[in-house]
Amino acid sequence: MKEQTIRQKIEQRMDDLENSLKMQTHLKEPTAIGDLLESISKFYSILTEDQREFVQCARLAVLEQRRWTAQDS
Repeated sequence: MKEQTIRQKIEQRMDDLENSLKMQTHLKEPTAIGDLLESISKFYSILTEDQREFVQCARLAVLEQRRWTAQDS
């Protein structure tokens, strides 16, 4: 089986984060989403500006226990 590149891992985690936020998982399981955010944040230096902004918005939603809406994405 072919191993994923770092970029592919980041993209997969970003997709997982977006899907989890859309399903409001961060309201029910903030620790799980926090762990996912940490697994993405360790690559912060190679994230795109859009990815960094998305991660920051996701962190805020988790911290404030705020519902994720389409305009947040």
